Amino acid sequence: MRMWVHYRRGPVKALRRIQRAKAEDIIGAIGRIAADASAPNNNVRPLKGVSDGFRIRVGDWRVSYTINREAQVIDVFEIAPRGGAYQ
Repeated sequence: MRMWVHYRRGPVKALRRIQRAKAEDIIGAIGRIAADASAPNNNVRPLKGVSDGFRIRVGDWRVSYTINREAQVIDVFEIAPRGGAYQ
């Protein structure tokens, strides 16, 4: 079952600022997770300190999100370059 993806204001601004091709790559990676969140993906890692929180690597960018399995929602709360994602 496909999950609904919710982008917070910060990630939307980040997607607008970066190159169009990289933004499309990031949106595609999130879409693949939304299509099947249980499928194995080598780029997905759990976040420390955030229950049901994960991050995915897309090139030099990191996308942080949480999954609410009951509501079938992926909440994207941060899209940042590698250096700024872990501060």
